[in-house]
Amino acid sequence: MMKRGLSVAVAVVAAVFVLTGPVLAADSFGARLRGVEETPVPISTAGQGFFFATLNTAETQLDYTLVYFGLGSNVTQSHIHFGQPGISGNIVLFLCANNPPITPPAAVPTPPACPNNPGINTVSGFLTASNVVAVSGQGIGAGAFADVVDAMKGIVTYVNVHTTTFGTGEIRGVLTH
Repeated sequence: MMKRGLSVAVAVVAAVFVLTGPVLAADSFGARLRGVEETPVPISTAGQGFFFATLNTAETQLDYTLVYFGLGSNVTQSHIHFGQPGISGNIVLFLCANNPPITPPAAVPTPPACPNNPGINTVSGFLTASNVVAVSGQGIGAGAFADVVDAMKGIVTYVNVHTTTFGTGEIRGVLTH
C-alpha cells in the first residue's frame, strides 16, 4: 500500500512540474531528486523529491518550493550546492535545516525547519544575497547572489536532502533552467 501511495505522490508532483514548467518559462529552475544521483556513490532509497524555483525579474530573489517523501529517516537539512553533475560541491544556499544539530554560518539567516511528516513534505521560502554562504575554495563570496544565479543557469548546481541515515545526502538532483 505504501508503494502505491508513493507512486501516486510522484505522479501528482510530476504532473504539477510538467504543467507549470512552461508557465514559469526562462526564469525558473527545477530538479527531480533521487538517491541514484547522490555522489560519490548512489543511494538505494524509495525517497524522492522535487525542487521548483522562480527568479524575479531583477534577479535578486529566488522563490522556491522543495517537496520530498519516502525517505528512510528524518531530514536534517537541504541545500543548493555549487558542483557539476556527478561531483560533490560546497553548500551555497540553505533550503531548510533542523537546528540543532545543523546551523548555517552566523551571517546567514536561519532557514525554515525541514518537516519530517509521514507522506509528502513541503518547505517553501525565498533566497536573496543575504542567504549566500561563502565558498572561498570555489570563488563564491558571501552575498554573491549573481554568481550563484550564473552557476544555476550554467547547470553547475544541485539540490540535495540529507537525512539521519545518509548524512551526506539521501536524494539529489541537478538544477536545470
